[in-house]
Amino acid sequence: MEEGRENEIKSPLVFKRLTLESLGDIYPYLKVFKGMSCDYTAGGLLMWIDYFKYEYCVYGGTLFVKSVAEDNLDHVAFAQPLGTMPLDEAVSLLAEYCKEQGYPLSFSAITEFNLEKFIDLQPVRVYPLKAWSDYVYTMEALSTLSGKKLGKKRNHCNRFVAENPDWTFEPIQTHNLDLVRECFAQVCEGASDAPMAQYERAQVWKVLDDLECYPFEAMCLKVGNKVIAFSIGEVLNNVLHVHIEKSLRDVNGSAEMINWQFARYISEKYPVVEWVNRQDDAGDEGLRKAKQSYYPAFLLRKYNVFF
Repeated sequence: MEEGRENEIKSPLVFKRLTLESLGDIYPYLKVFKGMSCDYTAGGLLMWIDYFKYEYCVYGGTLFVKSVAEDNLDHVAFAQPLGTMPLDEAVSLLAEYCKEQGYPLSFSAITEFNLEKFIDLQPVRVYPLKAWSDYVYTMEALSTLSGKKLGKKRNHCNRFVAENPDWTFEPIQTHNLDLVRECFAQVCEGASDAPMAQYERAQVWKVLDDLECYPFEAMCLKVGNKVIAFSIGEVLNNVLHVHIEKSLRDVNGSAEMINWQFARYISEKYPVVEWVNRQDDAGDEGLRKAKQSYYPAFLLRKYNVFF
């Protein structure tokens, strides 16, 4: 044995690629985490596996997720460890792992609600992710569309109902899945060719192909026998995370109607849900205006933390 080798301590953390088959390993930790970020959901992780290069490790009753920083795809970063291990111990383990791998320890997309715990560990640098804040709304606002601010949204929904008296709202199941695919194919026509937009569209197709494997609620809006909008989300604790929402732009009020009906459906099925996370805008001006038009209760801000 080489001199000094007997004194080396190898990190117990062994990461492997996250896949849909990994859901059974990670979901118990996601369900007990009390954060509100879309980054700590099945959809937030599984739909963005390849984009953020997600890997995971379960050790000491704790889930560790390795990826790249949300604002720098060339920089290795970690999510907040989820589980029973105290944060200082988890950070220490990751520091040892990073030292072995030869890169600095950093965390990406730490929410403002958990930032103080990291600051207590004296990081060398902390900075906000300006384009990655999640838009969070009250369930009451989105499920009722009450109040003066949302009057225009109510008017769009009322117009939709008046123009489409045969509309229906139903679960996405085997019998209507092809109709949902036809709707999405139309949505994709002429859509943005930006890399992130292209990636997101590919992931929607994958979700539709394996929908029964995800812990999702999936509903569609139909006019006659045609799906004109659909929404897919995930309930964790008291938050609805909307992962996918698509509608045909040439149908007046379809976007507002699917938003409203999906919120009403979740509110009735899960009375415990108080908040709706409609995720970030990724710096896209169109998405920003659309999300702001529903007047979020607050923006869930996120930070990168370096040690």
